[in-house]
Amino acid sequence: MSRFNEFLNQFGPALRSKVANAFSPVFDSLKQGEQEMMWQDQLKRLLRQPYPGQSEAILALCKGFKLGLKGLFLVAEMGSGKSMMGICASWLVCKNRSRTLVMCPGHLVDKWAREIMDTVPNAIIVNMNKPGLEDVFSLKENPKPKGREFWIIGKERAKNHFTRKPAAVIRMDHVSCPSCGVHLAKLPNVKHRKPVCPNKECRSPLWQSNNERLRRYAKSEYVKRYLPKNIFDFFIGDECHQYKAGDSAQGQAYANFVNSSRFTLNLTGTLMGGYSTNLFYLLYRLVPKRMKEICEYKSSMPFAEKFGVIERIEKEAIHAGAASIGRSGTTTRVVERPGISPLIFTDLLLQRCVFLRLDDVAQNLPPYTEHVIEVEMSPDQKDAYSEFENELITEVRQALARGDKSLLGAMVNSLLAYPDGARRGELVEHPYKVNPLSGQPLVVASAPQIDEHMLPKEQRLIELVKMEKSKARKVMICLEHTGTRDLIPDIKTRLENAGISVLVLRQTTVKSEKREAWLRSKMKVRNYDVFITNPRLIETGLDLLEFPSIIFFQTGYSTFTLRQSSRRSWRIGQDKDVRVYFMTYQETMQSTALSLIADKLQVALAVEGNLSDAGLTALAEGDASMMIKMAKTLVGQEKTPEIPLGELFGNIGEKNLQADTRLDAPDSAITKTETTTINMKTHDGREKTIVAEKVVRGRVKLQPQSNKAIAFIDNTNVRFLFADGRVTYKGKQIGHYQKNGMGKINGKLIQLEPDPGKTGYLLVELRKPENNRIAA
Repeated sequence: MSRFNEFLNQFGPALRSKVANAFSPVFDSLKQGEQEMMWQDQLKRLLRQPYPGQSEAILALCKGFKLGLKGLFLVAEMGSGKSMMGICASWLVCKNRSRTLVMCPGHLVDKWAREIMDTVPNAIIVNMNKPGLEDVFSLKENPKPKGREFWIIGKERAKNHFTRKPAAVIRMDHVSCPSCGVHLAKLPNVKHRKPVCPNKECRSPLWQSNNERLRRYAKSEYVKRYLPKNIFDFFIGDECHQYKAGDSAQGQAYANFVNSSRFTLNLTGTLMGGYSTNLFYLLYRLVPKRMKEICEYKSSMPFAEKFGVIERIEKEAIHAGAASIGRSGTTTRVVERPGISPLIFTDLLLQRCVFLRLDDVAQNLPPYTEHVIEVEMSPDQKDAYSEFENELITEVRQALARGDKSLLGAMVNSLLAYPDGARRGELVEHPYKVNPLSGQPLVVASAPQIDEHMLPKEQRLIELVKMEKSKARKVMICLEHTGTRDLIPDIKTRLENAGISVLVLRQTTVKSEKREAWLRSKMKVRNYDVFITNPRLIETGLDLLEFPSIIFFQTGYSTFTLRQSSRRSWRIGQDKDVRVYFMTYQETMQSTALSLIADKLQVALAVEGNLSDAGLTALAEGDASMMIKMAKTLVGQEKTPEIPLGELFGNIGEKNLQADTRLDAPDSAITKTETTTINMKTHDGREKTIVAEKVVRGRVKLQPQSNKAIAFIDNTNVRFLFADGRVTYKGKQIGHYQKNGMGKINGKLIQLEPDPGKTGYLLVELRKPENNRIAA
């Protein structure tokens, strides 16, 4: 890999030139023709206008549809206005009498309706998110639209099929499971969930379809079967990454709507999920003809072999028999590993995706920074964790040797949870084995209760919150464990004892579609310092501008959730710096999870066209496979990155610059080479003299009134801001500088020196010569 990086560094300019000559963009904002000008005029007739960056993305999408592509992706960062751009694309692509369908998370239905009413003149809104089939019946009776119609449905409502009733046996007022006979406290509630038997050996469903009532037909299925083809002119699949599963009802509902529409626009801020097959079913539903050329729908492994990373595992078993030598048999198992091939981008995504970052839309966003806070456990906590971990490792290794992976999930969850819940202890039970003496689940390992009123991470949390409060900044705290291992009461009590007011949002507090209004009303009644919730409750659709500081007390291992929830307050309209903290205990499963997530950052950024995210915007995996990877790391079957966590989350700024450099832009020429004494000191206080090649990277203009300077990088659209000793790029710190003009950007030595014959300065990179070593 190091040689490959050297190859790219050496031949990068030539490769960029080749790519620039081989690929021409469908839409170039500097080369707009008559069609683009007409679209620009049409956008001016909307009730509100998109930002310039949004307009470019909208026109690019429309150009793609104009060229005959049926389905496209808009991969735009959270808060960049995906819904606005989707509405505008529909406005340009569709006629005045047309029908657009929007499928979105249920709590965003009303928000979509508001966005459309605020944007499209004389829009006709139809809320399909209600029970019953009356709305789709009306489509069959009146297939022709009466104007610009927008039909909106929640993804949960689109997939519903039938009503449920309890499946339980009632004898002499006793309720029991129909499969195993275990007694139940009461008749199962099946209105909003699908309960299962509490017996861990049974787990049979305690619900069944209700044949006594009218069957609740899936709306998407009805549309596909009984309505005319292309009944919808335009289909918007909001948060389309949630429809990636092959066997999910939501994925099938999405497919039904795609097949019932002329054009499909997919909106997401997190396109990839770590594996190439995350896109397999989405692409198959969107462009089935193209995908059939690659492989069959029933098997995604050939897709992974071409576009992903696979591993072949061969096991040789020697069986003793009558012959002295015995006989051997070899079995081969093929599994997919995290990672993608560049072919997935060139063959499938490049012509179907428009990528947009938030700072492409809003140029004056405040800085966004992410920080990893590593906390050391207390001595008693550390000893107890170590014993618990060793006990679990021994059991898991023995199970893996037998080919049994059933303990992996329990191990990961317990080791993630125990450091934060040490006061309660931890018990790990086997998922299906039973203790023959007691008849209870077999206890695999246990961790003791630690008698500490304030755990180290809790103390550090309080310090962080107090620091933010002293600067008049409100804090949102994200907790993973809000159910079985509920930590909210402990955290809330300790914060309130420290004089901090706390507001809590739970799953049952308020309906999802009313959460934003609920939060605003609560903040008006009382000016809370802290807002505590599970990140899954706020990962989509909520604007939390009131909380510029976000602390992940726990991060779990679902990076889809982390990426979405960490951007809730860094949005258009934010006027304060946004700071995101990720807390972890050192040398625990929590730090292992962070390391493994960060290790996948490169692939996510490359595929999603976003090379500017720092911290935990890493490439996400499915929860189960991520869990197994963490578990195998613990028992020595996987390796974690050897780079410190701080570097993993901070040192990606160099890719920012590569992302914003034009493909056909030449490198800056080396202007001069000289030996120079630099006023820098080593750790032992000595001055440092280097032999360096000075490479001019750009010009620096001073802004005396604001005490800042802006560096304009040659041959790019990149601009650096120099202020208060920090170098920032699009709100993110990428380096630092001293009063003497020396500093570093992305780990590279730089110097600010006067521009000969002109006002201002030059930004100069100090490069190590190929045939010399830097002398200290």
